[in-house]
Amino acid sequence: MIDQKTTVLIPSFKKSVAFQDDLVKNLYGVSLVQRSIDKAIQLGIEILNIHLLTDSEEIALIGSRNGVQLYLNQSLNWSEDYNSGPLGKYLSQATNSSEYTLILSPYAPLVETETYTKALSALVESDKDILKPYKHVNRRIFDNNGQNKLQGLFDSQKETHKIESKAFIFLKSKVFLENTKTNHSVFIWPVQNDLFEIESYQDWWVCEKLLQRKRIVFRIIGNNKIGTGHIYRALSLAHEITDHEILFVCDTENSEVVNKLAGYEYWLSCYKYDEIVESIITLKPDLVINDILSTSKNDVYPLKKMGIKVVNFEDIGAGTKYADMVINELYEEPIFEGDHILWGSQYFFIRDEFTNARAHRFKKQLDTILLTFGGTDQNDLTSKIFYSIKDFCSKYGIQVHIVTGSGYANFNKLKTEVDGMDNVKLTKATGVISSIMEKAQIAIVSNGRTVYELSHMNIPSIVISQHKREDTHNFACEENGFLYQGVYKNGHTEKLVLDSLHKLFFDTDFRKKLFAKTTFHNFSANKKRVLAKIIALIE
Repeated sequence: MIDQKTTVLIPSFKKSVAFQDDLVKNLYGVSLVQRSIDKAIQLGIEILNIHLLTDSEEIALIGSRNGVQLYLNQSLNWSEDYNSGPLGKYLSQATNSSEYTLILSPYAPLVETETYTKALSALVESDKDILKPYKHVNRRIFDNNGQNKLQGLFDSQKETHKIESKAFIFLKSKVFLENTKTNHSVFIWPVQNDLFEIESYQDWWVCEKLLQRKRIVFRIIGNNKIGTGHIYRALSLAHEITDHEILFVCDTENSEVVNKLAGYEYWLSCYKYDEIVESIITLKPDLVINDILSTSKNDVYPLKKMGIKVVNFEDIGAGTKYADMVINELYEEPIFEGDHILWGSQYFFIRDEFTNARAHRFKKQLDTILLTFGGTDQNDLTSKIFYSIKDFCSKYGIQVHIVTGSGYANFNKLKTEVDGMDNVKLTKATGVISSIMEKAQIAIVSNGRTVYELSHMNIPSIVISQHKREDTHNFACEENGFLYQGVYKNGHTEKLVLDSLHKLFFDTDFRKKLFAKTTFHNFSANKKRVLAKIIALIE
């Protein structure tokens, strides 16, 4: 809302259109002229202070039906010598009771009301006569200097230029009482995102697409303790959403890792944990996707109360009751009832790096295994399992690829111990684990999303749960090509793993049967199905 008494002028001239009938043609159901009037009303401007200036009876009719003030003159021109004719007299009378005037272009329908209010505040603070918006554009201005030299082809440097915008102008109303040749002080004001102006039919098409888009907020977690799986899943979905605006949020406890992965590609903001839900509401999203493990009522209900659609991933908390959709792909059987809750591996989708990864064909010789327990590996299974199998692997010439999470505390100690071992490779927090999977015939892993990725790659594996929550993930079973060892028990699990490895190495027929069972699953198409269900909530 604009507090100061302000007059709005909407110049709408048919003789200077971008293309035929653009001012009265419906843009996503509403004409440019109507959108301009609506915008002025949204700013809190009284109808008596909204003036439509036009040379067209058709445009004037739109203004008349809205009750705004009209100046119709078929010979009207919008030029700097306006005050030499009847238009000047009209503008002086129209603005004489207001302190400021906003000239609002119909060709910039994407400008937010907040931008106008900030612009007026900036003009008042500057004490200048006129405020003109501009945007920064990174471009190289072409000239012939050096263009005929080879190095000119490889010059990646860009120049920053200020581009004036005609989207709107704020000025002190007294300007209309003065001679047009009078020098006025001008304040140029930067605006970045919403100064899109329609200058062609192609611009019209782009603008219509932008008006149709919804705002989707991903609330994600990711830190050294829980790893980065939630971030990668959110990014994988976000990469597929091209028709809507994507924002990422997290709480301050997760900012370091989340910012590292998401901040470079998408808008990201971090909030205090007890303020994050209210902060999300201020972003005015149409949809919130929570990938934060189990939610509480306070994580979801305030959003629903504001009419915001909510989708939760991997959630068995109290917040599931209030969400529009919950996707629990790691749980094969429902833990509780709810028609809006989707259970099972048919809703699991692979991360982007696996899209073109080469799934395995069966190899009779077992010569490479993958060992990975992600996140912080709270039980240090990485070291314990490696120590239990290293002699066996060394004896039979098996290459061991160890991949740890970013929060694995014993990395340096393990690195010291494996340095010099020809059959061991140690990697920390790789973002391309699929390339390592392409080399391994089997894996030893914890019972999370990695199990599904291994299934997608046709890699039979030995699976250990770090804790009771993982034990509820029952996709890892012999029916799907996995040897499940249960929740980790110190001393006992190590023996089970070594026995299982021994069987997989020596019993080729058994390993081949497990391999065949992994080929029944392909998760490539699941993302589109899941995404379609999510987007259907807002379209």
